[in-house]
Amino acid sequence: MKLTIPGLRFLVPLGMMAVLAGVFTFSVSADSTISIPVPEDIKDKQVTLSLRIPPNTEPLKRDQSKPSLSSKRSLIIWNNNPSPKIANNDELHDVFNNFLRKGWFKNHASRTLVRVRPMDKYYAIRLMQNLVENVIEIGLAPNFGQVVKKCNLTVSDIEDLRRMIKRFEKDLIIFGTNVTKSDKDLLMLQERFKKSRQGILKVLRVEGGEDGGTVIHLSVD
Repeated sequence: MKLTIPGLRFLVPLGMMAVLAGVFTFSVSADSTISIPVPEDIKDKQVTLSLRIPPNTEPLKRDQSKPSLSSKRSLIIWNNNPSPKIANNDELHDVFNNFLRKGWFKNHASRTLVRVRPMDKYYAIRLMQNLVENVIEIGLAPNFGQVVKKCNLTVSDIEDLRRMIKRFEKDLIIFGTNVTKSDKDLLMLQERFKKSRQGILKVLRVEGGEDGGTVIHLSVD
């Protein structure tokens, strides 16, 4: 008696396909999946399956090393002293104290910071921005002529402020100040001060002399 298993021709190719698929799945990484659709009418057809396994099935290795801070490719500018101090004998303190004495630092926080020693450069720049804004407001006054007569600033004061702006130009730009416009506004204000105060005597201070007399120090604008 001859035993015949129906569909044997169909089962053998499918078994080979399963074996090859298992080998391929084992060789590649675990997250790779291959799906092979098999038509339903494959019973009477001979199926040939070819698989090519590449010589390198390992994931690509990438350079995981972090760039050093000194590397030009890292695009990092490392500053180990982000907030340097202003020296206690710096001219900037003299300029600030002059404007402080004349009342041009108008809020309590700025008046307090002007007296801080040692002063962070960050606060110095912020104080300068505040001071420049307060001084430039003079030129916006509708009655400029009257304001100038009562103003306690001099042409030299404005010149000192312009010098400080030039000195700390890069820092002011970083913090958003339009240095060119600020200097232009202060220069115009300085010229208007000169024209409106030509020939005006100002009393700087009065002190007693050694002989009992009185010495009056004047300035001519």
